[in-house]
Amino acid sequence: MASVYDLILRRLVQGHPEQLLLLLFGPDAPTLVRAVDSSLPQSERRADALLIAEARGERFVVEVELQAQPEAGFARRLLDYTVRAHLREGLPVLPVALYLLPEAEGAPPPYVFGCAGQRVLSFDFQVVRLWEVDFSLPALQAPALMALSVMEQTAGPERATWAEARLRQEPGLSEEERLDLLVVLGSLAARRFGAEWLSQSLRSVMLDWPFWNEAAAEERIKERVRERTRTLLMFARARGMVLPPEAEQRLIELGADRLEQLINQAFVAPDEAATALLQSVAPRNH
Repeated sequence: MASVYDLILRRLVQGHPEQLLLLLFGPDAPTLVRAVDSSLPQSERRADALLIAEARGERFVVEVELQAQPEAGFARRLLDYTVRAHLREGLPVLPVALYLLPEAEGAPPPYVFGCAGQRVLSFDFQVVRLWEVDFSLPALQAPALMALSVMEQTAGPERATWAEARLRQEPGLSEEERLDLLVVLGSLAARRFGAEWLSQSLRSVMLDWPFWNEAAAEERIKERVRERTRTLLMFARARGMVLPPEAEQRLIELGADRLEQLINQAFVAPDEAATALLQSVAPRNH
């Protein structure tokens, strides 16, 4: 259920953008101007967080992607998001990859490609490894960051107990914010130390809080999309079709309903389904 961790972390950073900037930049964090719509132009996908910030008189967009699991095409996706955010906002974009666990980290930046012996593009991005963050720094004592502190490499199970107590006593949180952060804390602590280290009260919060059910439901939807994508890729291989390298990602972006239509078509009209499949994964014209 790795993607559930993506979902809960996304909710955390979207609800506490100022504290996210502290996590990324420490005491020298830029000033948050506003959080903007994380949907991307001409795309069905969303960035995890898009924040307009200002430092030394310069405004720019901070584009943050949270990674809880490895992803082969992550740098290419981040490049895509960065360009789309730049075109929409008309501002420079600072892309940031926030890795939850060491195994989630992919190839280091820059992402480069060339043609005819020349380098065409070199795309750099900032990397923040959650396990390397020193959460003892005063700037990182913000409530929303307490839940993340259990991922610090020096933290033990007692960190979860400490963070739970602090969050329950934090006067500046609404009840909804408090419960959200306790769910994040419980999820990450269970991932890091095992569920047996969670207090009974924290387990109860995770079971009762509606967002956990919402996250699990979204994960089930994603799994259906993955299953349908695998089915169509098997169909393509069985027919000897040659698909582009990005075919799997483009199929995922179609959504469960469209994938189901293609699968049904493959049973009743396989030739037409093959044509529709090729059209769906063909490189897009810009």
